[in-house]
Amino acid sequence: MSKIILYIATSQDGFIADTQGNVDWLPEPKNSNDLEVVGYNQLMKQIDTIAMGHNTYEKILTFGDWGWPNKQTFVFTFEPLITQLDCIKFTSDPPKVWFEKLNNKKDIWLMGGAKLAQSFAKDDLIDEIILTIVPQKLGQGIALDLSWKDFNLKEKKQLMDGMVQKIYSKQ
Repeated sequence: MSKIILYIATSQDGFIADTQGNVDWLPEPKNSNDLEVVGYNQLMKQIDTIAMGHNTYEKILTFGDWGWPNKQTFVFTFEPLITQLDCIKFTSDPPKVWFEKLNNKKDIWLMGGAKLAQSFAKDDLIDEIILTIVPQKLGQGIALDLSWKDFNLKEKKQLMDGMVQKIYSKQ
């Protein structure tokens, strides 16, 4: 059965974005080795589906070309949105209903944002959390704000540039 993996980065003080939803404080990978170090390349091999919220989708569209044309992406939204890309679908289903309908073969990347991650957690759908903590304090912003009571810390490792990655699995 497919796992739902929340793969996400936060600031030292627990924010996934600043007050305007920007993530320009996140370090840019210098090369493909940086992506390997943070586990991104492994995640891409492991998944065939991406789930994200409306605000995350809108922010990603400002970055340029769509980064995952070979992955099925579901955007959770109540807004009427359109796309020219076949790999992107929109849903207003609650996470549990969406997951029950899903027919994928690999794992699922729950990208964010915070509200969607909280909805998945409330429905007990998150199997693993890969949390990268960037050594920067934002002071305010959009907090991940998840309860960790149902998760065990499986691994903690130092990454480059003072980043720390914690991998949690569901109890």
